[in-house]
Amino acid sequence: SLININSPLTFDSTMVGALEVLRDVARGTEPYAWTDELRQRAQKAVERGIACILACQIKVDGKLTAWGQQHDELTLAPRPARSFEPAALCTSESVGILRFLMTLDSPSAGVIRAIHAGAAWLDGPARLTGIRQVTAEDGDKRIVADPEAGPLWSRLYEIGSNRPVFGDRDGSVSHRLEEISVERRKGYGWYGSWPRKLLTRDYPDWKRRHRSR
Repeated sequence: SLININSPLTFDSTMVGALEVLRDVARGTEPYAWTDELRQRAQKAVERGIACILACQIKVDGKLTAWGQQHDELTLAPRPARSFEPAALCTSESVGILRFLMTLDSPSAGVIRAIHAGAAWLDGPARLTGIRQVTAEDGDKRIVADPEAGPLWSRLYEIGSNRPVFGDRDGSVSHRLEEISVERRKGYGWYGSWPRKLLTRDYPDWKRRHRSR
């Protein structure tokens, strides 16, 4: 089983990486061509993992959005991770999940719906324009207005409002980067361009392959 029922579900590269390995085992692709007797078990594990991913996609007012960094192992609700990582919609982890779902050979209607919804959220409410991040020589970061800047994404967004959120070591949460401690501003990737290639290349390519669905 992919799930330890005593631990939260963490949708980072570890879980997605495990599903990718199981997917390749199920397909029998190199270097797993020797795994004949394991393929059926691997396929069932992939199906359970996909079902878990779909069940964890966060709904707001009945509308699918994206995923959190961690989800409760029993209720599947988004939950906090480290002290400075509140329960929130997470762009970087959601990009990894969407890329995995796009590799599935025969995606179900539920998978297709999840991909469209996740991409729409990343390219809609989560997309930030008119700002850019500036990093000082000492590593401190701040956000400045720049109408010419390309799109930027916050790592975490408040569920419901889609406002960027920033956490601190004491568990406090702010809506402005400059309000958290210097140590956390320097020591964490609060802003980035994680969804850019997904939205400009991967998702359009996937849509062309599945346009009839």
